This record gives sequence, structure tokens and C-alpha cells, in this order.
Amino acid sequence: MLPQVPFYFLRHGETDWNRERRLQGHIDIPLNANGETQAESVRAIAASFGFKSIAVSPLSRARRTAEIVNDGLGLPITEFADLREFSCGPYEGSTDGSWLDDWRADRAVAGPEGFEAFRARVLAGMREALRLDRPVLVVAHGGVFWALQRLLGFAEVTHLPNAVIVRFEPPVDSSGRWRIVRGG
Repeated sequence: MLPQVPFYFLRHGETDWNRERRLQGHIDIPLNANGETQAESVRAIAASFGFKSIAVSPLSRARRTAEIVNDGLGLPITEFADLREFSCGPYEGSTDGSWLDDWRADRAVAGPEGFEAFRARVLAGMREALRLDRPVLVVAHGGVFWALQRLLGFAEVTHLPNAVIVRFEPPVDSSGRWRIVRGG
């Protein structure tokens, strides 16, 4: 179970492969010029959130986003290998996402890292990340966002655009439901 503390999540800025709708997985694709600009736009509002630390995937697209957002804030940035994107296996670099619905429904798909195993990895990474000084900004990937939604009991997983901050808020009543608030 994830610690019941609020945290912020930021999907990395755009890459050329995002623009081309290619599956990146573990391939270390850098931000493109638009992704850098997106991260700079987030930096303009980041100070208002009062972050104390940043947890980041080790993949350069996430790391660079975190560095740009952190410019001028001077916060500690800590990498967590368990927050890297899921391995798409033979689909990395492909535009064939026809298998993703089955994968997100925990049906067997040959080749990629299983969604259940991926969720377990993300959970381990988040437990470590949420030990950092709070409020924590987690900078990672779209797949990590999907995993978090499922781990926190959301029936459907939704897409998060590049370079958008959301706040995950723990349950405040007996419903046990987490909330995701766009823009924090």
C-alpha cells in the first residue's frame, strides 16, 4: 500500500517519439525543443507549490524535465530506478499500441514487462520517494501515472499529457478514495 500522504506528479516533457506516438519504454529518448519549453513553463509555476524535494526516473527525458523545473529552486533531486517507464520489449520504437488495453487489463501480452510486475516496481519506488522531504514532486512517465492510478484504486486509467502537474490527494473520509487534482 502507498503511504497516505499527498504528492505531486509531473510527466516529463515531450520527446520526438511522443510526437510520433512511438513507444519509448526503456529507450532513453531525450526531450525535444518543445519538451524543454514545456518544462520551462512548469518551472514558472513550480515555486508556488512549495516542493521540498524531487523524485525522478533515471531516464534522461524525466531527469532533464526535473532539472529544468528545479532551476532556481535548488531542491535535492533523487533518482529512483523503480520509477522508470515500463519495458515495452519488442514494441519499443513501434507505433503499435494495439496491445495496451489488454496489458492494462492484466491480460498476458508477450514481450513487454507485465503490468502487475510494473505496478509492484512503481509501488516500491514510490514508497522510497515518499520518504523524501514533503511535499514531493515525482517526475516520471505516462506508464508510471497509469500504474499509480491502478495502485490507488481508480477503475479506469487515464492519459496525462506531457509536462502537466497533478496532485494526488489521499482519502479524507471513509470512502477510501484518492483524488487526482490537475494543477495541484
